[in-house]
Amino acid sequence: MKTFTVVLFLMFFVTVRAQTDTITILHINDTHSTLAPLDADLHGTRGGIARVTTIIGMTKAQETNVLTLHGGDLFIGDLFFNKYFGVAELQIMKGLGFDAMCVGNHEFDLGPGTLQTALDNAFVAGGFPLLSANMNMDNFPSLKQYIKKYIIKQVANVKVGIFGLTTPETNSFSLPSPVIIDSFENAAVSAVTELRQQGCNLVICLSHLGIFYDQGLAAVLPGIDVIISAHDHLATSDPIVVGSTHIVQADAFYSYIGKMKLVVTGNNVRFLNYQLIPLDQNVPEEPQTKALVDNLIAGIEATYGPVYSQQIGTATEDIEELASSLTVPGNHDTPLGNLLTDAYRWKTGTQIALLVGGSTAQPIYKDPIVAADAFRAIGYGFDTVKGLGYRLVKFKLTGLDILKGLEFGLSSVEYNDELLPQVSGMKYTYNPAQPQGNRVTSVTIGNQPIDSIQLYTVTCNEFLSYALTQMVGVQPVDPYLYVDSTEFEVLTQYIISQQNISPILEGRVKRDLIDGIASEKIQPLHYTLEQNYPNPFNPTTIMKFSIPVAVKVTLQVFDITGKLVR
Repeated sequence: MKTFTVVLFLMFFVTVRAQTDTITILHINDTHSTLAPLDADLHGTRGGIARVTTIIGMTKAQETNVLTLHGGDLFIGDLFFNKYFGVAELQIMKGLGFDAMCVGNHEFDLGPGTLQTALDNAFVAGGFPLLSANMNMDNFPSLKQYIKKYIIKQVANVKVGIFGLTTPETNSFSLPSPVIIDSFENAAVSAVTELRQQGCNLVICLSHLGIFYDQGLAAVLPGIDVIISAHDHLATSDPIVVGSTHIVQADAFYSYIGKMKLVVTGNNVRFLNYQLIPLDQNVPEEPQTKALVDNLIAGIEATYGPVYSQQIGTATEDIEELASSLTVPGNHDTPLGNLLTDAYRWKTGTQIALLVGGSTAQPIYKDPIVAADAFRAIGYGFDTVKGLGYRLVKFKLTGLDILKGLEFGLSSVEYNDELLPQVSGMKYTYNPAQPQGNRVTSVTIGNQPIDSIQLYTVTCNEFLSYALTQMVGVQPVDPYLYVDSTEFEVLTQYIISQQNISPILEGRVKRDLIDGIASEKIQPLHYTLEQNYPNPFNPTTIMKFSIPVAVKVTLQVFDITGKLVR
Protein backbone atom coordinates (compact mmCIF):
# COMPACT_ATOMS: atom_id res chain seq x y z
CA MET A 1 0.00 0.00 0.00
CA LYS A 2 2.85 2.41 0.80
CA THR A 3 4.58 1.52 -2.45
CA PHE A 4 1.40 2.23 -4.46
CA THR A 5 0.98 5.59 -2.71
CA VAL A 6 4.54 6.62 -3.50
CA VAL A 7 4.16 5.63 -7.17
CA LEU A 8 0.88 7.54 -7.41
CA PHE A 9 2.52 10.64 -5.89
CA LEU A 10 5.44 10.43 -8.30
CA MET A 11 3.08 10.11 -11.27
CA PHE A 12 1.16 13.20 -10.12
CA PHE A 13 4.39 15.14 -9.51
CA VAL A 14 5.75 14.33 -12.96
CA THR A 15 2.43 15.31 -14.54
CA VAL A 16 2.46 18.70 -12.82
CA ARG A 17 6.08 19.37 -13.68
CA ALA A 18 5.54 18.45 -17.33
CA GLN A 19 2.67 20.84 -17.95
CA THR A 20 3.21 22.88 -21.13
CA ASP A 21 1.66 26.21 -22.04
CA THR A 22 1.75 28.30 -25.21
CA ILE A 23 2.18 32.01 -24.56
CA THR A 24 1.36 34.64 -27.19
CA ILE A 25 2.99 38.08 -26.97
CA LEU A 26 1.52 40.99 -28.93
CA HIS A 27 3.75 44.06 -28.95
CA ILE A 28 3.94 47.61 -30.30
CA ASN A 29 6.34 50.47 -29.61
CA ASP A 30 7.02 54.14 -30.32
CA THR A 31 3.41 54.90 -31.21
CA HIS A 32 3.79 58.65 -30.55
CA SER A 33 0.06 59.36 -30.33
CA THR A 34 -0.48 58.48 -34.00
CA LEU A 35 -4.02 57.26 -33.38
CA ALA A 36 -5.39 57.96 -36.86
CA PRO A 37 -4.22 56.08 -39.96
CA LEU A 38 -1.29 57.47 -41.89
CA ASP A 39 -2.43 59.17 -45.05
CA ALA A 40 -1.74 57.45 -48.33
CA ASP A 41 -4.94 59.20 -49.35
CA LEU A 42 -7.26 61.53 -47.46
CA HIS A 43 -8.81 58.59 -45.61
CA GLY A 44 -5.65 56.77 -44.55
CA THR A 45 -4.88 53.18 -45.47
CA ARG A 46 -2.12 52.18 -43.06
CA GLY A 47 -1.75 52.17 -39.32
CA GLY A 48 -4.04 53.61 -36.69
CA ILE A 49 -5.08 52.28 -33.31
CA ALA A 50 -8.39 50.98 -34.71
CA ARG A 51 -6.43 48.40 -36.73
CA VAL A 52 -4.43 47.46 -33.63
CA THR A 53 -7.76 46.95 -31.84
CA THR A 54 -8.82 44.50 -34.55
CA ILE A 55 -5.67 42.37 -34.22
CA ILE A 56 -5.75 42.36 -30.42
CA GLY A 57 -9.45 41.51 -30.36
CA MET A 58 -9.15 38.69 -32.89
CA THR A 59 -6.10 37.22 -31.15
CA LYS A 60 -7.70 37.23 -27.73
CA ALA A 61 -10.88 35.70 -29.14
CA GLN A 62 -9.01 32.85 -30.80
CA GLU A 63 -6.15 32.18 -28.38
CA THR A 64 -5.56 31.92 -24.67
CA ASN A 65 -2.57 33.16 -22.67
CA VAL A 66 -2.11 36.45 -24.56
CA LEU A 67 0.16 39.20 -23.27
CA THR A 68 -0.13 42.71 -24.78
CA LEU A 69 2.91 44.97 -24.35
CA HIS A 70 4.10 48.45 -25.35
CA GLY A 71 7.81 49.30 -25.67
CA GLY A 72 7.44 52.99 -24.77
CA ASP A 73 7.24 56.45 -26.36
CA LEU A 74 3.52 56.94 -26.38
CA PHE A 75 3.93 60.72 -25.97
CA ILE A 76 4.75 63.39 -28.58
CA GLY A 77 4.58 63.17 -32.36
CA ASP A 78 1.01 63.82 -33.48
CA LEU A 79 -1.60 66.49 -32.92
CA PHE A 80 -3.51 63.95 -30.81
CA PHE A 81 -0.87 64.51 -28.14
CA ASN A 82 -0.87 68.29 -28.46
CA LYS A 83 -4.62 68.28 -27.88
CA TYR A 84 -5.10 65.40 -25.41
CA PHE A 85 -1.61 64.96 -23.82
CA GLY A 86 -1.64 61.16 -24.08
CA VAL A 87 -4.79 60.64 -22.01
CA ALA A 88 -6.92 59.38 -24.91
CA GLU A 89 -4.31 56.83 -26.00
CA LEU A 90 -3.75 55.55 -22.46
CA GLN A 91 -7.50 55.11 -21.99
CA ILE A 92 -7.86 53.18 -25.26
CA MET A 93 -4.91 50.96 -24.33
CA LYS A 94 -6.47 50.34 -20.93
CA GLY A 95 -9.68 49.27 -22.64
CA LEU A 96 -7.72 46.89 -24.87
CA GLY A 97 -6.25 45.19 -21.82
CA PHE A 98 -2.59 46.10 -22.17
CA ASP A 99 -0.51 44.30 -19.55
CA ALA A 100 2.42 46.71 -19.31
CA MET A 101 4.31 49.53 -21.02
CA CYS A 102 7.94 50.61 -20.75
CA VAL A 103 8.61 54.29 -20.00
CA GLY A 104 10.21 55.90 -23.07
CA ASN A 105 12.32 59.03 -23.24
CA HIS A 106 9.54 61.09 -24.86
CA GLU A 107 7.26 60.45 -21.88
CA PHE A 108 9.32 63.17 -20.16
CA ASP A 109 9.43 65.75 -22.95
CA LEU A 110 7.14 68.07 -20.99
CA GLY A 111 8.54 67.07 -17.61
CA PRO A 112 7.43 64.49 -15.04
CA GLY A 113 4.51 66.67 -13.99
CA THR A 114 2.82 66.32 -17.37
CA LEU A 115 3.31 62.54 -17.28
CA GLN A 116 1.85 62.46 -13.79
CA THR A 117 -1.19 64.51 -14.85
CA ALA A 118 -1.83 62.31 -17.88
CA LEU A 119 -1.73 59.15 -15.76
CA ASP A 120 -3.93 60.71 -13.08
CA ASN A 121 -6.58 61.53 -15.67
CA ALA A 122 -6.32 58.34 -17.72
CA PHE A 123 -6.23 55.90 -14.80
CA VAL A 124 -8.92 57.34 -12.51
CA ALA A 125 -10.45 53.89 -12.13
CA GLY A 126 -7.21 51.93 -12.47
CA GLY A 127 -4.91 51.26 -15.39
CA PHE A 128 -1.92 49.14 -16.37
CA PRO A 129 1.63 49.37 -15.00
CA LEU A 130 4.42 51.40 -16.58
CA LEU A 131 7.85 49.84 -16.12
CA SER A 132 11.42 51.08 -15.70
CA ALA A 133 13.96 49.33 -13.52
CA ASN A 134 16.61 52.05 -13.91
CA MET A 135 14.49 55.06 -12.98
CA ASN A 136 15.11 56.96 -9.75
CA MET A 137 11.90 58.70 -8.66
CA ASP A 138 12.93 59.52 -5.09
CA ASN A 139 12.66 63.24 -5.80
CA PHE A 140 9.28 62.82 -7.56
CA PRO A 141 7.72 60.00 -5.52
CA SER A 142 4.14 60.45 -6.72
CA LEU A 143 5.07 58.68 -9.97
CA LYS A 144 5.92 55.52 -8.05
CA GLN A 145 2.24 54.58 -7.87
CA TYR A 146 2.28 54.15 -11.65
CA ILE A 147 5.86 53.20 -12.56
CA LYS A 148 7.33 49.95 -11.24
CA LYS A 149 10.66 48.20 -11.74
CA TYR A 150 8.91 45.02 -12.80
CA ILE A 151 5.72 43.02 -12.50
CA ILE A 152 4.99 39.31 -12.16
CA LYS A 153 1.93 37.86 -13.87
CA GLN A 154 0.56 34.36 -13.63
CA VAL A 155 -0.43 33.24 -17.14
CA ALA A 156 -1.90 29.73 -17.01
CA ASN A 157 0.88 27.68 -15.35
CA VAL A 158 3.61 30.14 -16.27
CA LYS A 159 4.97 32.75 -13.91
CA VAL A 160 5.95 35.67 -16.18
CA GLY A 161 8.33 38.39 -15.03
CA ILE A 162 8.35 41.62 -17.04
CA PHE A 163 10.76 44.49 -16.39
CA GLY A 164 11.50 47.77 -18.18
CA LEU A 165 14.63 49.73 -19.10
CA THR A 166 14.66 53.39 -20.17
CA THR A 167 17.47 54.96 -22.18
CA PRO A 168 19.76 57.14 -20.03
CA GLU A 169 19.85 59.55 -23.00
CA THR A 170 16.57 60.79 -21.54
CA ASN A 171 18.58 62.83 -19.03
CA SER A 172 20.17 64.85 -21.85
CA PHE A 173 17.53 64.94 -24.57
CA SER A 174 14.31 65.13 -22.58
CA LEU A 175 13.19 66.80 -19.32
CA PRO A 176 12.91 64.11 -16.63
CA SER A 177 14.42 66.14 -13.76
CA PRO A 178 14.08 65.68 -10.82
CA VAL A 179 13.56 62.09 -11.97
CA ILE A 180 16.90 60.52 -12.90
CA ILE A 181 17.44 57.71 -15.41
CA ASP A 182 20.33 55.63 -14.09
CA SER A 183 22.61 53.37 -16.13
CA PHE A 184 20.77 50.24 -17.18
CA GLU A 185 23.35 47.47 -16.77
CA ASN A 186 23.15 46.97 -12.99
CA ALA A 187 19.41 47.58 -12.99
CA ALA A 188 18.93 44.80 -15.55
CA VAL A 189 21.06 42.35 -13.56
CA SER A 190 19.11 43.10 -10.38
CA ALA A 191 15.73 42.77 -12.10
CA VAL A 192 16.56 39.43 -13.76
CA THR A 193 18.05 38.06 -10.54
CA GLU A 194 15.02 39.05 -8.45
CA LEU A 195 12.53 37.72 -11.00
CA ARG A 196 14.31 34.38 -11.25
CA GLN A 197 14.61 34.14 -7.47
CA GLN A 198 10.85 34.64 -7.25
CA GLY A 199 10.28 31.66 -9.49
CA CYS A 200 9.57 33.27 -12.86
CA ASN A 201 9.63 30.74 -15.69
CA LEU A 202 9.59 33.38 -18.43
CA VAL A 203 11.42 36.73 -18.22
CA ILE A 204 10.60 39.52 -20.66
CA CYS A 205 12.44 42.83 -20.91
CA LEU A 206 10.60 45.86 -22.24
CA SER A 207 13.58 47.85 -23.46
CA HIS A 208 13.56 51.45 -24.58
CA LEU A 209 17.32 51.45 -25.15
CA GLY A 210 17.62 50.73 -28.87
CA ILE A 211 18.38 47.44 -30.55
CA PHE A 212 22.17 47.93 -30.52
CA TYR A 213 22.18 48.08 -26.72
CA ASP A 214 19.61 45.27 -26.50
CA GLN A 215 21.95 42.94 -28.34
CA GLY A 216 24.83 43.91 -26.07
CA LEU A 217 22.68 43.33 -22.99
CA ALA A 218 21.56 39.90 -24.18
CA ALA A 219 25.17 38.92 -24.88
CA VAL A 220 26.32 39.54 -21.31
CA LEU A 221 23.21 38.86 -19.22
CA PRO A 222 21.71 35.37 -19.35
CA GLY A 223 18.21 34.86 -18.06
CA ILE A 224 16.26 37.15 -20.39
CA ASP A 225 14.05 35.09 -22.69
CA VAL A 226 12.58 37.90 -24.79
CA ILE A 227 13.47 41.55 -25.32
CA ILE A 228 10.67 43.71 -26.69
CA SER A 229 12.84 46.42 -28.21
CA ALA A 230 11.97 50.07 -28.88
CA HIS A 231 13.44 53.53 -29.48
CA ASP A 232 15.00 52.85 -32.93
CA HIS A 233 11.74 52.64 -34.91
CA LEU A 234 13.02 49.44 -36.53
CA ALA A 235 10.98 46.58 -37.94
CA THR A 236 12.33 43.08 -37.28
CA SER A 237 10.70 40.63 -39.69
CA ASP A 238 12.40 37.85 -37.74
CA PRO A 239 13.75 37.90 -34.20
CA ILE A 240 17.40 38.74 -33.63
CA VAL A 241 18.72 35.83 -31.56
CA VAL A 242 21.58 36.42 -29.13
CA GLY A 243 22.30 33.31 -27.10
CA SER A 244 18.88 32.16 -25.92
CA THR A 245 17.33 35.67 -26.07
CA HIS A 246 14.93 36.64 -28.87
CA ILE A 247 14.85 40.38 -29.67
CA VAL A 248 12.03 41.97 -31.68
CA GLN A 249 10.82 45.47 -32.55
CA ALA A 250 7.69 46.57 -34.42
CA ASP A 251 8.69 49.77 -36.24
CA ALA A 252 6.63 52.72 -34.92
CA PHE A 253 3.43 54.80 -35.26
CA TYR A 254 1.08 51.78 -35.23
CA SER A 255 2.48 50.68 -38.61
CA TYR A 256 2.95 47.10 -37.39
CA ILE A 257 2.13 44.85 -34.50
CA GLY A 258 4.40 41.96 -33.57
CA LYS A 259 3.13 38.53 -32.56
CA MET A 260 5.44 36.00 -30.90
CA LYS A 261 4.48 32.53 -29.72
CA LEU A 262 6.46 30.66 -27.09
CA VAL A 263 6.09 27.18 -25.61
CA VAL A 264 6.92 27.05 -21.90
CA THR A 265 7.45 23.84 -19.98
CA GLY A 266 8.66 24.48 -16.47
CA ASN A 267 11.72 26.71 -16.91
CA ASN A 268 12.25 25.60 -20.48
CA VAL A 269 11.19 28.31 -22.96
CA ARG A 270 11.03 27.34 -26.62
CA PHE A 271 10.49 29.82 -29.45
CA LEU A 272 7.63 28.70 -31.70
CA ASN A 273 7.10 31.42 -34.32
CA TYR A 274 6.94 35.15 -35.00
CA GLN A 275 4.89 37.42 -37.24
CA LEU A 276 5.39 41.11 -37.92
CA ILE A 277 1.87 42.02 -39.00
CA PRO A 278 1.48 45.08 -41.28
CA LEU A 279 -1.43 47.25 -40.18
CA ASP A 280 -2.51 48.11 -43.72
CA GLN A 281 -5.69 48.03 -45.77
CA ASN A 282 -5.88 44.24 -45.27
CA VAL A 283 -6.66 44.81 -41.59
CA PRO A 284 -10.09 46.42 -41.08
CA GLU A 285 -10.50 49.20 -38.55
CA GLU A 286 -12.54 48.16 -35.53
CA PRO A 287 -15.70 50.31 -35.88
CA GLN A 288 -16.09 51.54 -32.28
CA THR A 289 -12.44 52.54 -31.97
CA LYS A 290 -12.58 54.23 -35.38
CA ALA A 291 -15.62 56.24 -34.27
CA LEU A 292 -13.78 57.29 -31.11
CA VAL A 293 -10.71 58.38 -33.12
CA ASP A 294 -12.91 60.32 -35.56
CA ASN A 295 -14.49 62.12 -32.62
CA LEU A 296 -11.03 62.99 -31.28
CA ILE A 297 -10.08 64.36 -34.71
CA ALA A 298 -13.14 66.61 -34.62
CA GLY A 299 -11.87 68.03 -31.34
CA ILE A 300 -8.42 68.66 -32.83
CA GLU A 301 -9.84 70.40 -35.89
CA ALA A 302 -12.01 72.57 -33.67
CA THR A 303 -8.74 73.88 -32.20
CA TYR A 304 -6.30 73.83 -35.12
CA GLY A 305 -8.48 73.88 -38.24
CA PRO A 306 -8.94 71.19 -40.95
CA VAL A 307 -5.51 69.61 -40.40
CA TYR A 308 -6.69 66.06 -41.17
CA SER A 309 -9.32 66.74 -43.80
CA GLN A 310 -8.01 69.50 -46.13
CA GLN A 311 -5.32 68.81 -48.72
CA ILE A 312 -2.38 71.26 -48.77
CA GLY A 313 -0.25 69.67 -51.49
CA THR A 314 0.89 66.46 -53.15
CA ALA A 315 3.96 64.27 -52.75
CA THR A 316 5.06 62.66 -56.00
CA GLU A 317 6.83 59.90 -54.03
CA ASP A 318 7.39 59.03 -50.38
CA ILE A 319 9.61 61.64 -48.70
CA GLU A 320 11.75 59.36 -46.53
CA GLU A 321 13.18 60.54 -43.21
CA LEU A 322 15.56 57.84 -42.00
CA ALA A 323 19.29 57.82 -42.70
CA SER A 324 20.76 54.35 -42.25
CA SER A 325 24.04 52.44 -42.68
CA LEU A 326 25.92 55.62 -41.89
CA THR A 327 29.32 53.94 -41.86
CA VAL A 328 28.89 52.81 -45.46
CA PRO A 329 30.43 55.15 -48.08
CA GLY A 330 27.94 57.23 -50.03
CA ASN A 331 25.22 59.86 -49.59
CA HIS A 332 23.37 60.13 -46.30
CA ASP A 333 21.24 63.22 -46.68
CA THR A 334 17.53 62.40 -46.51
CA PRO A 335 14.66 63.69 -48.64
CA LEU A 336 12.81 64.90 -45.54
CA GLY A 337 15.93 66.51 -44.06
CA ASN A 338 16.53 68.36 -47.33
CA LEU A 339 12.87 69.44 -47.57
CA LEU A 340 12.78 70.76 -44.02
CA THR A 341 16.07 72.64 -44.09
CA ASP A 342 15.15 74.15 -47.47
CA ALA A 343 11.87 75.29 -45.90
CA TYR A 344 13.77 76.88 -43.00
CA ARG A 345 15.90 78.94 -45.38
CA TRP A 346 12.85 79.80 -47.51
CA LYS A 347 11.39 81.38 -44.37
CA THR A 348 14.48 83.10 -42.95
CA GLY A 349 16.85 83.71 -45.87
CA THR A 350 19.95 82.50 -43.99
CA GLN A 351 23.00 81.03 -45.66
CA ILE A 352 22.55 77.61 -44.12
CA ALA A 353 20.00 75.61 -42.12
CA LEU A 354 20.56 72.68 -39.79
CA LEU A 355 18.54 69.96 -38.12
CA VAL A 356 19.43 66.57 -36.63
CA GLY A 357 17.98 63.19 -37.56
CA GLY A 358 16.30 62.82 -34.19
CA SER A 359 14.15 65.88 -34.94
CA THR A 360 12.34 64.17 -37.79
CA ALA A 361 9.75 61.55 -36.99
CA GLN A 362 7.84 60.17 -39.97
CA PRO A 363 8.05 60.19 -43.75
CA ILE A 364 5.61 62.23 -45.78
CA TYR A 365 3.80 59.64 -47.85
CA LYS A 366 3.09 59.74 -51.56
CA ASP A 367 -0.11 61.38 -52.89
CA PRO A 368 -2.30 63.96 -51.08
CA ILE A 369 -0.74 65.77 -48.11
CA VAL A 370 -2.72 67.21 -45.23
CA ALA A 371 -1.30 69.48 -42.54
CA ALA A 372 -1.26 66.60 -40.07
CA ASP A 373 1.24 64.83 -42.34
CA ALA A 374 3.55 67.84 -42.11
CA PHE A 375 3.18 67.85 -38.33
CA ARG A 376 3.92 64.14 -38.05
CA ALA A 377 7.13 64.66 -39.99
CA ILE A 378 8.45 66.93 -37.21
CA GLY A 379 6.01 66.36 -34.38
CA TYR A 380 8.55 66.22 -31.56
CA GLY A 381 8.65 69.25 -29.32
CA PHE A 382 6.04 71.54 -27.78
CA ASP A 383 6.01 75.31 -27.46
CA THR A 384 3.92 76.89 -24.76
CA VAL A 385 2.68 79.72 -27.01
CA LYS A 386 0.84 77.71 -29.67
CA GLY A 387 1.39 74.11 -28.59
CA LEU A 388 2.52 73.27 -32.12
CA GLY A 389 6.12 72.15 -31.78
CA TYR A 390 9.48 73.90 -31.87
CA ARG A 391 9.86 77.42 -33.23
CA LEU A 392 12.58 78.58 -35.60
CA VAL A 393 15.66 80.52 -34.54
CA LYS A 394 18.19 82.32 -36.73
CA PHE A 395 21.63 83.50 -35.63
CA LYS A 396 25.24 83.68 -36.71
CA LEU A 397 28.03 81.18 -36.11
CA THR A 398 31.67 81.19 -37.03
CA GLY A 399 32.92 78.50 -39.35
CA LEU A 400 34.83 77.03 -36.43
CA ASP A 401 31.64 76.74 -34.35
CA ILE A 402 29.81 75.12 -37.27
CA LEU A 403 32.60 72.55 -37.45
CA LYS A 404 32.27 71.91 -33.72
CA GLY A 405 28.54 71.36 -34.14
CA LEU A 406 29.08 68.93 -37.01
CA GLU A 407 31.62 66.98 -34.99
CA PHE A 408 29.17 66.70 -32.09
CA GLY A 409 26.50 65.46 -34.49
CA LEU A 410 28.84 62.82 -35.89
CA SER A 411 29.88 61.53 -32.46
CA SER A 412 27.43 58.61 -32.53
CA VAL A 413 27.11 58.09 -36.27
CA GLU A 414 28.10 54.42 -36.00
CA TYR A 415 24.97 53.72 -33.93
CA ASN A 416 22.11 55.72 -35.45
CA ASP A 417 21.12 58.99 -37.13
CA GLU A 418 19.73 60.68 -34.01
CA LEU A 419 22.39 63.40 -34.00
CA LEU A 420 23.35 63.30 -37.70
CA PRO A 421 23.11 66.86 -39.09
CA GLN A 422 20.88 67.34 -42.14
CA VAL A 423 21.63 70.58 -43.93
CA SER A 424 20.69 73.16 -46.56
CA GLY A 425 23.03 75.68 -48.19
CA MET A 426 26.06 73.55 -47.40
CA LYS A 427 27.60 70.12 -47.90
CA TYR A 428 29.92 68.08 -45.73
CA THR A 429 31.72 64.76 -45.77
CA TYR A 430 32.81 62.64 -42.83
CA ASN A 431 34.84 59.59 -41.94
CA PRO A 432 33.41 57.50 -39.05
CA ALA A 433 36.65 55.52 -38.83
CA GLN A 434 38.30 58.57 -37.28
CA PRO A 435 38.07 59.32 -33.54
CA GLN A 436 35.17 61.38 -32.23
CA GLY A 437 35.90 65.05 -32.72
CA ASN A 438 37.95 64.41 -35.88
CA ARG A 439 35.39 62.97 -38.28
CA VAL A 440 34.61 65.93 -40.54
CA THR A 441 36.70 65.69 -43.72
CA SER A 442 35.29 68.59 -45.73
CA VAL A 443 32.70 71.36 -45.55
CA THR A 444 31.51 73.75 -48.22
CA ILE A 445 29.05 76.62 -47.79
CA GLY A 446 27.71 78.18 -50.96
CA ASN A 447 30.11 75.93 -52.90
CA GLN A 448 33.11 77.49 -51.14
CA PRO A 449 35.33 75.83 -48.51
CA ILE A 450 34.26 76.81 -45.02
CA ASP A 451 36.25 79.66 -43.45
CA SER A 452 36.83 78.99 -39.75
CA ILE A 453 36.77 82.69 -38.76
CA GLN A 454 33.92 83.90 -40.98
CA LEU A 455 30.45 84.45 -39.53
CA TYR A 456 27.63 82.58 -41.30
CA THR A 457 23.89 83.04 -40.88
CA VAL A 458 22.13 79.90 -39.62
CA THR A 459 18.55 78.67 -39.07
CA CYS A 460 17.51 75.75 -36.86
CA ASN A 461 14.75 74.97 -34.38
CA GLU A 462 14.90 76.24 -30.82
CA PHE A 463 15.83 72.85 -29.36
CA LEU A 464 18.91 72.52 -31.56
CA SER A 465 19.85 76.12 -30.76
CA TYR A 466 19.72 75.24 -27.07
CA ALA A 467 21.74 72.05 -27.64
CA LEU A 468 24.44 73.94 -29.53
CA THR A 469 24.87 76.26 -26.56
CA GLN A 470 24.51 73.80 -23.70
CA MET A 471 26.03 70.62 -25.15
CA VAL A 472 28.45 71.77 -27.83
CA GLY A 473 29.55 74.94 -26.07
CA VAL A 474 29.21 77.35 -29.00
CA GLN A 475 27.69 80.79 -28.58
CA PRO A 476 25.28 81.95 -31.30
CA VAL A 477 25.64 85.61 -32.29
CA ASP A 478 22.55 87.87 -32.66
CA PRO A 479 19.94 85.15 -32.06
CA TYR A 480 16.40 85.89 -33.22
CA LEU A 481 13.47 83.69 -32.21
CA TYR A 482 10.48 83.52 -34.58
CA VAL A 483 7.94 83.64 -31.77
CA ASP A 484 4.94 82.98 -34.00
CA SER A 485 6.53 80.55 -36.49
CA THR A 486 6.91 76.89 -35.58
CA GLU A 487 8.75 74.58 -37.95
CA PHE A 488 5.43 72.79 -38.58
CA GLU A 489 3.78 76.00 -39.72
CA VAL A 490 6.74 76.92 -41.91
CA LEU A 491 6.81 73.47 -43.52
CA THR A 492 3.05 73.67 -44.14
CA GLN A 493 3.41 77.09 -45.77
CA TYR A 494 6.33 75.85 -47.88
CA ILE A 495 4.36 72.84 -49.14
CA ILE A 496 1.41 75.10 -50.01
CA SER A 497 3.77 77.40 -51.91
CA GLN A 498 5.29 74.49 -53.85
CA GLN A 499 2.10 72.40 -54.17
CA ASN A 500 3.97 69.39 -55.60
CA ILE A 501 6.99 68.16 -53.68
CA SER A 502 9.42 65.43 -54.72
CA PRO A 503 12.24 63.68 -52.87
CA ILE A 504 15.57 65.47 -53.36
CA LEU A 505 18.94 63.79 -52.75
CA GLU A 506 21.96 65.94 -53.53
CA GLY A 507 24.80 64.40 -51.55
CA ARG A 508 24.68 67.17 -48.96
CA VAL A 509 25.82 64.65 -46.33
CA LYS A 510 28.35 62.10 -47.49
CA ARG A 511 30.48 59.43 -45.90
CA ASP A 512 33.95 59.66 -47.48
CA LEU A 513 34.78 56.95 -50.00
CA ILE A 514 38.31 56.33 -48.72
CA ASP A 515 39.17 56.23 -45.02
CA GLY A 516 41.54 58.95 -43.92
CA ILE A 517 41.49 60.93 -47.19
CA ALA A 518 39.52 64.13 -47.43
CA SER A 519 37.45 64.50 -50.57
CA GLU A 520 37.61 68.30 -50.68
CA LYS A 521 39.67 71.14 -49.19
CA ILE A 522 39.07 72.28 -45.66
CA GLN A 523 40.30 75.24 -43.66
CA PRO A 524 42.29 74.68 -40.42
CA LEU A 525 40.27 74.14 -37.26
CA HIS A 526 42.86 75.86 -35.05
CA TYR A 527 45.97 77.91 -35.73
CA THR A 528 48.43 79.94 -33.66
CA LEU A 529 51.34 82.28 -34.31
CA GLU A 530 53.40 81.56 -31.22
CA GLN A 531 56.12 84.25 -31.39
CA ASN A 532 53.94 87.18 -32.45
CA TYR A 533 52.46 87.68 -28.99
CA PRO A 534 52.91 90.01 -27.20
CA ASN A 535 55.11 91.58 -29.93
CA PRO A 536 53.20 91.53 -33.26
CA PHE A 537 56.24 93.00 -35.05
CA ASN A 538 58.52 90.04 -34.37
CA PRO A 539 60.07 89.18 -37.77
CA THR A 540 59.93 85.41 -37.13
CA THR A 541 57.23 83.10 -35.79
CA ILE A 542 56.29 79.45 -35.30
CA MET A 543 52.99 78.58 -36.98
CA LYS A 544 50.86 75.69 -35.70
CA PHE A 545 47.52 74.53 -37.07
CA SER A 546 45.24 71.49 -36.91
CA ILE A 547 42.72 69.97 -39.34
CA PRO A 548 39.99 67.39 -38.65
CA VAL A 549 41.75 64.49 -40.42
CA ALA A 550 45.35 63.50 -41.21
CA VAL A 551 45.91 64.28 -44.90
CA LYS A 552 48.52 65.98 -47.05
CA VAL A 553 47.89 69.72 -47.29
CA THR A 554 49.36 72.71 -49.06
CA LEU A 555 50.23 75.60 -46.73
CA GLN A 556 50.38 79.12 -48.13
CA VAL A 557 51.35 82.18 -46.05
CA PHE A 558 50.29 85.74 -46.90
CA ASP A 559 51.32 89.02 -45.33
CA ILE A 560 48.89 91.69 -44.13
CA THR A 561 48.66 93.19 -47.64
CA GLY A 562 47.62 89.88 -49.13
CA LYS A 563 50.99 89.22 -50.76
CA LEU A 564 52.02 85.57 -50.93
CA VAL A 565 55.08 85.14 -48.67
CA ARG A 566 55.74 81.45 -49.31
